[in-house]
Amino acid sequence: AELAERAATLAADGTAERIARRIATGTTVLAAAVEDGTVLCAGQHNPVGPVTEVAGVGTLPSARRRGLGLAVTAALVEHARANGVRTVFLSAADEDVARIYRRAGFRTFATALIAEPAAQQEPAAQ
Repeated sequence: AELAERAATLAADGTAERIARRIATGTTVLAAAVEDGTVLCAGQHNPVGPVTEVAGVGTLPSARRRGLGLAVTAALVEHARANGVRTVFLSAADEDVARIYRRAGFRTFATALIAEPAAQQEPAAQ
């Protein structure tokens, strides 16, 4: 039910159409693990010349601990390498995810920092 709800939201806000265009032009490459017509795990890589980022690898909670995230990540890396990509990078949300990526051959290289807009302060009462 959650998957269907999320798919409907992505269709309604135009995200699904935008991603479909990116896939059609090769700007985004998608890999998925599918069982009985249901996507259990999916991810993407976004090549720019000889560099790509693996992003958005996610597994349905009911399908976790089956190696699907590792398999999808490995498929994305294999596709990237087969198409001339020399540098493949990604970011892990936490140590559990990093452990999966290390099993796919990734190693920690650097720390990513994120800049966010400064919080807006309420105007002082007059």
